[in-house]
Amino acid sequence: MMRLLDEQLEKLQTDHVDFYLLHAMNASRLEKMRQLDYPSFLKEAVAAGKIRFPSFSFHDNFDAFLELLNDYDWKMCQVQMNVLDGDRQATLEGIRLAGERGIGVVVMEPLRGGKLVNMLPESAKKIMADSGRGWTPAEWSFRWLFNQPEVTVVLSGMNSLQMVEENCRTASEAKAGSMTEADLDVLKQVTGKIREKEKVGCTGCRYCMPCPKNVDIPGIFAAYNRRFSDGSFSGLKDYFMGTTLRKDYTGAANCIRCGKCEARCPQGISIREELVRAKNAFETPIYKVGSKVFRAVM
Repeated sequence: MMRLLDEQLEKLQTDHVDFYLLHAMNASRLEKMRQLDYPSFLKEAVAAGKIRFPSFSFHDNFDAFLELLNDYDWKMCQVQMNVLDGDRQATLEGIRLAGERGIGVVVMEPLRGGKLVNMLPESAKKIMADSGRGWTPAEWSFRWLFNQPEVTVVLSGMNSLQMVEENCRTASEAKAGSMTEADLDVLKQVTGKIREKEKVGCTGCRYCMPCPKNVDIPGIFAAYNRRFSDGSFSGLKDYFMGTTLRKDYTGAANCIRCGKCEARCPQGISIREELVRAKNAFETPIYKVGSKVFRAVM
C-alpha cells in the first residue's frame, strides 16, 4: 500500500494529498483491509506527512457503516445520500453519528443518478411547482442535503454553465435547518410519487459495467423505470434507441446470468432478475429474416 501511495504521489507531482480514501468500502472489503493491517499503513502515511486526512467512500448498509466508523479515527467519509436514500446505505442516522464524531461528510449521488431531476413523474413536478418556492427539482434536492447539519460537501456532476451557477447559488443560500416543515412535506409527497413509479433502484453509477456480454445494464434500467414514471412510449423509445438500434445489440436478451454485475452493484440490486423483467416488458420473441436477427419491441 505504501508503494502504491508513493507511485500515486509521484504521478500527481506532489509530496502529499489532503484526503486519501479507501474506496467503496463495505463489510467484506473492511475485513480484507483488516487482514492487510490498513490502520498501520494509514498511521505511517500520516506520520510521514503523505496523507493529512484518512478517509473512505462507502456502499453498504447502516450496520456495516457503523462498524467502519468504529474501526478507525477517520477524518472524512463519502456516502450516497439524497431524499430517496435517508433510510438506505449509510442512512441519515449514520451521517449524524459521523457528524457527532467530527467526521466530515461528503455526499455523492445527490440527484440519484438524475432520477430526482430528469426522471421525475409529472405529478411530483407539479407538487414542487405548486409549492410557490420557485425552486428547480435539483435545487430542492440540494437544499434538502444542505439542510442536514452534518453534510460538509455535496458532489454534483455539471455539464453547463447554468448548472454551475445554479448550484453555486443554492450552496451559498442553503443553510442547515433552513427548510420549513412545509418544505419537508413537499419532499415527502414527491418521494412518495417517485416510489409509486420506481421499479429498480438503479442510480446509474455503472459499477456493474462493463458487462462481458455487452448488456447496457444502467441504460436498460433507466428505460424500464421511465416506462412507469413517464409512460410506456418514453421507456420504449429509450430502450429501442439505446439497445436495438445500435450496431451491436446491447439489450437484456444478451444476459447469460453470470452474476458478475451483482457482485459489483453498490445498491445490492438483483440485476439478473430485473433484466428478465425488463426484457419481458420490452421484447417479444426474436425473428430471423435471412441473416438478420430482429427483436420486436413492445
